[in-house]
Amino acid sequence: MTKSRIIGVLSLLLLTAVISPRLAVSGLSDGGDQERFKRRDPLNSFRYYEGGFDVGDKHYWAATAFTGIHGYAVAGVLIIGGVCFGLYVAFSDKRIRVSSTRRRYLDRYYLPLFLLLLLFMFLSMATTGIVIAANQSSKNKTEEMKETIDKAGDDVERNIRTVITSLTKIQYLLLPYDQKTTHLLNVTSHRLGKGSRLIQSFVHHNGRSIDLAIKFSYVSHLVIASTNLFVLLLAFAPLLLHWHPGFIMVIFLCWILTTLCWALTGFDFFLHTFTEDVCSAFKGFVQNPQDSSLTNVFSCMDPLHSDKTLFEVSLMIHNFITELNSKVADSMRSYALTDRSNTVSSAPESGLICDPFVGQQINSFTPQSCSNGAIPIGEFPNILSKFTCHDKDPPETCKITGKFIPEAAYLKVYAYSNSAQGMLDILPSLQNLTECLVVKDTLSSIVSNQCKPFRASMYRLWASMLALSLIMKVLVLLFLAKALQEKGKSFSWFSINPISSAERRQVNI
Repeated sequence: MTKSRIIGVLSLLLLTAVISPRLAVSGLSDGGDQERFKRRDPLNSFRYYEGGFDVGDKHYWAATAFTGIHGYAVAGVLIIGGVCFGLYVAFSDKRIRVSSTRRRYLDRYYLPLFLLLLLFMFLSMATTGIVIAANQSSKNKTEEMKETIDKAGDDVERNIRTVITSLTKIQYLLLPYDQKTTHLLNVTSHRLGKGSRLIQSFVHHNGRSIDLAIKFSYVSHLVIASTNLFVLLLAFAPLLLHWHPGFIMVIFLCWILTTLCWALTGFDFFLHTFTEDVCSAFKGFVQNPQDSSLTNVFSCMDPLHSDKTLFEVSLMIHNFITELNSKVADSMRSYALTDRSNTVSSAPESGLICDPFVGQQINSFTPQSCSNGAIPIGEFPNILSKFTCHDKDPPETCKITGKFIPEAAYLKVYAYSNSAQGMLDILPSLQNLTECLVVKDTLSSIVSNQCKPFRASMYRLWASMLALSLIMKVLVLLFLAKALQEKGKSFSWFSINPISSAERRQVNI
């Protein structure tokens, strides 16, 4: 391979580096999810990916990772070119020669080439600092968003566990009296338990992978950028001391670093694309939680089943309170309890026991709808216990003291009353799970407050890595030109122009 062909290949790489990122970035302006997900899938013979955002689909990951092909391709060409060039230099008996015309051309530009090399070295160091800052910013934004999402998942899981615990207690209370309702609550508990297990499974299988990916991205950028800065500082020694073997070493190291920078450029564009997908998926989940792949992460109840469950449970509570108020009113008239209990005598006309569903839809629960003076259903057994005749009490004593309610009836009322109160306590949580309010509020906050800076930080990281890769590629070419310019020449330390023949002879004398 001649020197002209080597320069031609490097020029082609530079042209590819300038053009291919522009082609990749042009995809950012495409409108609509269908166009945005129109990506080549290397796992499907490079056909277009036909799905949407799905973190559980390997084809989605392959198609999204392939969006960074411009970086991977340039890195691959640099690896192949570097290996071929190294093997040629190592095993070829012929030395690389520069034509006399090009030699004279290089000999005329010692100062411009030196200044140009210094300029790109300083540009590379400045861009490296920008990369380090952008890397830290993207890490902070990613961790901030992950913590917010983890908190939302923890809130949902904690809410589910609280509801399951309450439903289990209610099932034990109603089991001797109401098999149908017990079965309904049991099915609901199992569905909620399945959702909780899905969240735990996602956190267990993907939480560590996400943390590892964040650390890998941060450490790889930091190591490569720091190493690049260190090599550039070392490059001043052969540049100022005119140490030709040092030039070869610097070129070798910069070639490797340039290759790694291009690989990271492709990886960063993949991360930027993934960031756009995540924020778009969050926005879609806020608008329609049930029609989103994120339901595998944030498990919401099936709306058909959950609405039916809420309606039946609310209707059960409403019917029970209505029937209980009716029986209490009949008992008050029969036994004249109004004279025996101030509490009962102060009952409102709408009913002794508070029914929060009066005057509203059964499946629309508002705890503030009870009138003043009504007794909460959970406290009614405490009042009823004053009129309960236990089995161990003599009937005459119960009659004298006004205890007319059998213990069996009291236990049944106790079970239903506490079950009804327990359901009233968890109805807001059930509605929350049904409508995914916690998750929707969290993701809505992320979309409004975090997505824009998160996308911007990932874009800055990719843009700074792209700039560093381009500058490093030009810098490698300048180091090659400088090495060829100084080959076979004698220089004084810290000089720019070589020693002339007359000066060399005078030094030798």
